[in-house]
Formats: sequence, structure tokens, C-alpha cells
Amino acid sequence: MSIFVINAKVSAADVLVFDSTDNYLGACQLTNKSEWELKDDINVTKFQVWYNWNQGETSLPVKVFRDGEKFAEFEAKRGDCDPYQHQWCNADFIINKLFSKGKYSTEIPDSRQCLKPGGTGAIRLYKNEGAVKKEEPTTQVVANKVQPTACSCSQTTILVTAAVTSVVTSALMAILLRK
Repeated sequence: MSIFVINAKVSAADVLVFDSTDNYLGACQLTNKSEWELKDDINVTKFQVWYNWNQGETSLPVKVFRDGEKFAEFEAKRGDCDPYQHQWCNADFIINKLFSKGKYSTEIPDSRQCLKPGGTGAIRLYKNEGAVKKEEPTTQVVANKVQPTACSCSQTTILVTAAVTSVVTSALMAILLRK
């Protein structure tokens, strides 16, 4: 008897918690400034600007101000792009910083940030919703019976393990039945 063990590791992704343009997806005007207000404190993991990049450009200097005082300054990196308008891409920076409630503004060198008509420049803030506990489920053979060891695995880990086991079992059965 053989045992097939899957070590599925699942972690939480960054989740969008603030968008200065309320998820606007229309045509953009251009700006080099953005103004927005946070009503609550947010532990921000990723800071994002929607930006019209020049060919070959890979980083974007960003200044962030809170209530008129310099709060952060960094180089955001070119991230995911629009599949149809390749010059429009995110400028991402892993900031890992507490953004307290207050009024914020940003500045970038050139007017190439997406400006929602009648609104402000596109800024998105993400936070990590908390990592899913990473455990490695194991199995052991006892008297030719498979016994799972105690595991406080997450539901996602169990579902991924079950799905992969089902696919592998089906593939093995198909191979065996051909012969």
C-alpha cells in the first residue's frame, strides 16, 4: 500500500480596504496629486497608485502627507497592468504601516496618476486579513489502514488536499484501466 501525502500551505492575501475613487473603472484624467480621508485606523500592508507608465519606467517616487505633515516617502514598483492598455499599471509599495484616521494627500513627480473625473487621484490601500495557520497534514499507516494524525487544519487546507487527491486518484485509475 502506498500513501499519498499533500502538504498544502495556505496564507491570506492582502485585501483591499480603501479606494480613494470608490472602485472607479472609467476613463481617467491625469494628476500628480490625490486627497483622501480615512475614517478609521488601518494597518496598511500595501500602498497602490494607478499610474500611466512611460515605456521602460519601473519605479515611481511617492510622497504621502497626513494632515499636512510628511507621513511617508518611498519608491513604488511597477505592478499588475491593464490587459488592454499596457501602459496603465499599479505602482505598488509594501509599506506595513499604521495609517491613523485623518486627511491624507499624495504627490508624485508627473501628472500621470489616474484622476477620477470630479474626484481625486486613484489610491488603494490593502491590509492582510491575518494569515491562515500553516500546518502540514501528515498520515501514517497502521495495520494497512490509513489513519490521519490529529490536525487542526483549516477548511481550505482540507479542501485543497481532497481536490488534489481526487485528481491524482482519477489519473492513476485512468492509467491502470488503459493497460
